[in-house]
Amino acid sequence: MIADVSYTHKDDIEIVDNKVLISLVTIDKTSNPVKPLNLLFDTGAFITLIGKQLADNNDYQVINEKGCVISGFSEKGLVCDLRRIPTIVFCGFRIDDVWIATPHDEGVDVTEVIGMNILENFNFGLDFSKEEIYLNARQNHISQKPKYQCGNVSVFHDLTDIQQ
Repeated sequence: MIADVSYTHKDDIEIVDNKVLISLVTIDKTSNPVKPLNLLFDTGAFITLIGKQLADNNDYQVINEKGCVISGFSEKGLVCDLRRIPTIVFCGFRIDDVWIATPHDEGVDVTEVIGMNILENFNFGLDFSKEEIYLNARQNHISQKPKYQCGNVSVFHDLTDIQQ
């Protein structure tokens, strides 16, 4: 369920070689912040993709082993496990129950991307000259891929917001 949020947030982005990098923080099941992640902003990715080792190190729970295949990596695609992150903090918003994909096989190197399962929850704009992103949570949003949709989206102020 997406909250009706009319708040617009502006945040910094990093642009490297015409690639937009977005920073987010994951919150583990004990409500502790985990090291920030810098992910490539990718509107062509249907799901957020993170490396297997990083996901294992942060104890992101496997929900569905070999739960999706991402095309474009090889003729057969990249077989991925679906995992759940309890909460992420992304550009001024808190998002609960975020599903991500990680390569199923060991040793597969991937570019880590923030995909449309997160981005579809927002109207967003990028200002390349100022290296800024503007986000506004979409109201009454219906996911294009309900299997991968996120949980509640709310405005985030500081880490005290994580405590429930």
